Amino acid sequence: MSVTELMIKASIGKLEINFNPVEMAGKMAVQILNLTGNDALPLKELRVHHKDPLDRMIIAQAVTHQLKLMSDDGKFSRYDCHLI
Repeated sequence: MSVTELMIKASIGKLEINFNPVEMAGKMAVQILNLTGNDALPLKELRVHHKDPLDRMIIAQAVTHQLKLMSDDGKFSRYDCHLI
């Protein structure tokens, strides 16, 4: 979902990306996870502190897999997820 969000922001001019994020993640030994149906299940119970559906999917996946998130979005701190 993070790659999706990056590409959408680049397409509307909110972000300039002059590299392939998938390749860069591989070079940095960062694992890219696919969003599964099980990852989406927490969305039903996830409180609506954040209306951005992609961010909500990222939060739900982090909660499902007990992963740490890196974000400067203050709304992320309202969720039961670990922020860096």
